[in-house]
Amino acid sequence: MKTLFFTILLVVSTYASAQEINNDIKSVLETDNVTELKKQITSKNINSCFKLEESEYTLLTLSIKLNAKSCFAELIAQNANVEKTCNNKTPFMYTAKYNRLAMAKDLVKAGVQIRVRNSDKQSALDFAKKYESKEIIEYIKSFNQ
Repeated sequence: MKTLFFTILLVVSTYASAQEINNDIKSVLETDNVTELKKQITSKNINSCFKLEESEYTLLTLSIKLNAKSCFAELIAQNANVEKTCNNKTPFMYTAKYNRLAMAKDLVKAGVQIRVRNSDKQSALDFAKKYESKEIIEYIKSFNQ
């Protein structure tokens, strides 16, 4: 019984850990190349967590970080999970961190939950304040009225 338990635990932990990001996908996002992105994304990787440097990102959150606007729009159109958490941050939290107001608005249109908190009890508003993203602070506060 113990052997079965540890085997299952090993399999689950292997699949739960993030994979290294493919250099081709990284390059596609860095150059905001939608044509190549369409060739690279699959139903298996569109919502995966990828390891880059010391953090983990989905393709959507990496497009926010790199300000790859066209790739971001394509990922939304391809139904990337707008609530997927990697590195304890949702895509909306990344828009707050990097002050990407247009992307934040697109996420809201796609149905993102604005007031979600991560496991550290932080919200997108907390990230906006921490990184002094004034436009995002005002945008989030506008939902309280």
